[in-house]
Amino acid sequence: MRIALMLLVPLCAAGAILLVRKSFFSKIVLAATAVIQFVLALSCKNQTQVLQLTSKISFALDEMGSLVLNISSLLFLVVSFYVVFWLPTEKKAALLRNNNHGEMGENIFCALMIFFLFTMTLATTAQDFGMLWVAVEASTLASAPLVNYHRTANSLEAMWKYLLICSLGIGLALFGTMLLYVAIPGTETLNFKVLSVLSSSGKVDLPWFKAAFVFFLAGYGLKMGLAPFHTWLPDAHSEAPVAEAALLSGALLNCVMLAILRVIGITPAELLDFTTAFLKFFGIFSLAVAAFFIVRQKDYRRLLAYSSVENIGLIVLLFAFGQKDFAMLHMVGHSLWKMTLFLIAGNILLSCNVRTISGVRGLFSRLPLNGALWLLTLLAICGTPPSPLFFSEFMLVKSAGVLWGSVILLLLFIIFCAMADTALKMCMGGNDKSGLLPEIDAKVEKMALIPAFSLTLAVVCGVSVALSWIN
Repeated sequence: MRIALMLLVPLCAAGAILLVRKSFFSKIVLAATAVIQFVLALSCKNQTQVLQLTSKISFALDEMGSLVLNISSLLFLVVSFYVVFWLPTEKKAALLRNNNHGEMGENIFCALMIFFLFTMTLATTAQDFGMLWVAVEASTLASAPLVNYHRTANSLEAMWKYLLICSLGIGLALFGTMLLYVAIPGTETLNFKVLSVLSSSGKVDLPWFKAAFVFFLAGYGLKMGLAPFHTWLPDAHSEAPVAEAALLSGALLNCVMLAILRVIGITPAELLDFTTAFLKFFGIFSLAVAAFFIVRQKDYRRLLAYSSVENIGLIVLLFAFGQKDFAMLHMVGHSLWKMTLFLIAGNILLSCNVRTISGVRGLFSRLPLNGALWLLTLLAICGTPPSPLFFSEFMLVKSAGVLWGSVILLLLFIIFCAMADTALKMCMGGNDKSGLLPEIDAKVEKMALIPAFSLTLAVVCGVSVALSWIN
């Protein structure tokens, strides 16, 4: 019953917003839906219930699905409350600066955000590869229009780039699903549990399964932002409104990662070395690409996008080296930190009206709360204690061996230096008074309390892990 409610509530809420078409009503429904969804997600913990639609289509929650659902619901809850204050402030700032580009209507924006939540819920609860594919494709269709919220030439280009490249990836994933059906003969369903039983019993055509895995990894890896399939990600994350960018990076990438884990979960024992080798290669490659572009990055929102590429690579590596628990910890920590960073970046953009790192100086004097959060969170996402990422990265380096561990540690050090340099440059120095809007700055400082909440959650998570290690 709870799973059915989690799927129905967002659909009904989005429909109600589109019917009423009132700004105030849209924001209230957005926040209310987020609260209801979060409560339902928490109440489903350790539930064994199954929503059976047909003999072949069912929805349920396992350990990984429950974790990703809880992360997505928590992030959507925080982001929805931020949106309630961000929408009027953003429009006020655009009006004062005379740079209004005819933004998307608030009712359309809120309805698409809620439908985006529905697609992520669908992906985490789906119990077969067919419905999982539908959910990931639907997430692209729900989130793509949001990228073009500001209706600028750059945002339009980013939207089409995101839509076309991710659709290509989904096409590859669909072909991989078809190959998987061929690789496991004697089944009329793509249910995870059924395929797992057949796989463990040896009823798998290994060459076909290898081909299926390659297409799965290429298709879903493209949507997940693994290098070299990441080309859409920096544009979409930097041009989308910060609320959507926070969900794209902190929530959606986890949902797509879940698709890769579903395939690994049914992989025959004979092919585990084959799949692990692919994960290690793309994980290291993603880390290297992220390090290269973060060092030379001039746009602080694109910097956060490449940080997503880095952390997806780290999560993939943790799974490849057998550190499942720490991979799940890294998912939680990265999602909380990245959402915090994108929301603070939105505040900085509202105040300074510039996206270049060189154009932002003196945050400590102009926006002291946002500046402090920006510095702390940039350091924390690099694994500075008590960040939970410190423990996951430590275990990754430890389990990777001397050679791989040294390479990973070097790349992490390069990224840390680049992030710290960016944070200090933006926070220190004199306060540029050009374009100063005291009314907007005052609102932005109050809005910083929302990302401060998520930062606190991440710190509590890190401290809890540290105490468990000590004990």
